Amino acid sequence: MRWLKVGAMAVGVLIVFLVLSSVVGFLVEAVLAALVVAAIVVAVKVAFSRKQVSSKRRSMQVGGPRSSSPPRRQDTRDIDDELTRLKREMGS
Repeated sequence: MRWLKVGAMAVGVLIVFLVLSSVVGFLVEAVLAALVVAAIVVAVKVAFSRKQVSSKRRSMQVGGPRSSSPPRRQDTRDIDDELTRLKREMGS
């Protein structure tokens, strides 16, 4: 009877060990997956921010010399007239 109790305790300890190692393994995999997802998100954000910066630089270079005065606001009538002219020329 005594050896039966010792055997049951050994089996119980083995089951507890297997359950705990499974839980710890799952947690480690979850943490690694979260790190991979975070790295991908950061890489995408960096790529988009570099793309925006490079397009801003390109537009500034095409614009010619920089002036310190702010750009003038166009009159909305001029824009409406230009839009009407373009529609007329395009045949719409």
